[in-house]
Amino acid sequence: MDVVVDLSRFRPDRPGIRKVLGDLEAEIMELIWARPVDEGTMVRDIFEVLYERRRIAYTTVMSTMARLAKKKLLRVEKWDQAYVYYPNYTQQEFISHFVGRILEDLFVSFSGEMLDGIHTIQDPQAAKQARQLYEEIARRRRQEEAE
Repeated sequence: MDVVVDLSRFRPDRPGIRKVLGDLEAEIMELIWARPVDEGTMVRDIFEVLYERRRIAYTTVMSTMARLAKKKLLRVEKWDQAYVYYPNYTQQEFISHFVGRILEDLFVSFSGEMLDGIHTIQDPQAAKQARQLYEEIARRRRQEEAE
């Protein structure tokens, strides 16, 4: 199962996961990721927290969580009359996925320039991760071309 991240809506000026998700989607995901993963989350759980922060409609939270399920960020199970949502990915897995997709897009479009850009990253850990992603993308591309 692959998460559906619309990179055409990538917003580099936004913080964190808001680069690829809307504000409400990001806030809901952050609340879900903060909960115990095996517990599951109902719309009411999220609605009650969000309603304290901003007077939001229950149906807005419900439709946003349904949209997150369509994007495959959440999976939904029906229990009696309620729907219970579970994250398909940890926050770190989601971030790694969309960063990988962005890097892959850059690699395909600007492979030489991207490699030069990796060399200019100041943070050694970030540079190492970028190199590893670059090498993984290159390996995957070579495999696809060989098939």
